[in-house]
Amino acid sequence: MKIYIRVFLSVFLFSVFAVPDIHAQSVQVQTGDKKITGQLSLSEARSLALAKSAAVRKYMLAVDKASLVKKSQDYSALPSLSASGSAAYSIPDSLSDGLSASAGLSASATVFDAGKNSALSKKYDFAVQEARENLRAGRITVIDTVDSAFFAVLEDQASLDAAQSDLDAAKLRLEIAQVKAETGTLSKSDLLEVKSEIASYQAILDKAKAALISAKAKLSSLTGGAASSVLVPVDFSEYDELIRKLGSMDSGALDDFVSSVVSTARSNSPSYSSYLFASKEAGQTLSAAKRACFPTVSAALSGEFNADSGTIIPESGVTLSASMDLDVWVLGNTIKQAQNSLEQAKLDTIDEGETLDLDVAQAVYSWVSSALTIPSSSTALEYARTNYENVLEKFKLSSATGSDVSTAQALVSTDEKALISDQYDFLSNLSTLRSLAGFEDESEIIAAVK
Repeated sequence: MKIYIRVFLSVFLFSVFAVPDIHAQSVQVQTGDKKITGQLSLSEARSLALAKSAAVRKYMLAVDKASLVKKSQDYSALPSLSASGSAAYSIPDSLSDGLSASAGLSASATVFDAGKNSALSKKYDFAVQEARENLRAGRITVIDTVDSAFFAVLEDQASLDAAQSDLDAAKLRLEIAQVKAETGTLSKSDLLEVKSEIASYQAILDKAKAALISAKAKLSSLTGGAASSVLVPVDFSEYDELIRKLGSMDSGALDDFVSSVVSTARSNSPSYSSYLFASKEAGQTLSAAKRACFPTVSAALSGEFNADSGTIIPESGVTLSASMDLDVWVLGNTIKQAQNSLEQAKLDTIDEGETLDLDVAQAVYSWVSSALTIPSSSTALEYARTNYENVLEKFKLSSATGSDVSTAQALVSTDEKALISDQYDFLSNLSTLRSLAGFEDESEIIAAVK
């Protein structure tokens, strides 16, 4: 009787003071006070990564270069001005008679080129727009990369917290088991089984720590910040209504949503837009090549100032000149090359559009699918926790075995990992969809969900 009372009191003390809320941080770890000094939010991480990215700066320089080429082409269509001057000195009877000087000024302009300069000007306009779309695509790529790194840190942190909870629960079970073993109500083999599980959970925890360190280092390299920066966690409760809407979509509503996002991507995707502008650029190259077959007519006017007489001597009139390239075989070959390039650009655009449509549709389905799994994973975890608590109480009262507790704890661990994975798959799929649609922010995609 005394032994039974001592065991009962020991178990009761453990249950009152030592039993933690196993895995209590599974979802709560995602929330937090966003006002804590030194925290890094996702938007701040994006801004830092964009400011640090050498690729983005290269795209910006490419836009500047394309703009300068465009200006150079425009300047070539303006009138050309030139000036000349001369001075001479001979040895005459008097010094003033030996000096002579003159200056000249001439201007010339193309008055007819069959629209070749206009076609080239439009071509470089499209080239500038293509460069800008490439810049936008480069920015979105950087945002994709930093989003992935940011979410990886948060997911690894959540996994680390879950692993720590697993280890803490196993240690608690060991304390209870040791008391039971001392009183002879638990076999030595059962005690060794608990110790073995603790070693396994410790190994999992060590791996989780290493993964988190690696993820933080990657994010730090992207943002230029310290690897020890505390990230603003994601409050998944903010997505509850969105997940409900996605889960309640019938097949017709889902098809409409897919069509809407596909249409948005077609009009807003920088990658697809760059192909469109490249195709238009190729079209203007062909137009300029065809116009090269026509003659070019230029006009010139010049005048001279004589320093001896102090008068301006203009030319008798405007001089017109015409030139025409008679290498018809070269011109024909140039036209064929331009036609070939245009056809290739059109096919590339068609292929990119079809690929974009498919990628967007698949991204929508993946996003909706990940949204559907979150509620069921959350419910499964709640049931697993309740079951664990019940089995643990029975184990304290010796009405359940250590293996029963181990199985219940393993179920909690599995369900918690599944929920963490589903939550961050949801965010990752949203990020992918945002990128394909050509946005730097998710609000447009979220707003499209009815």
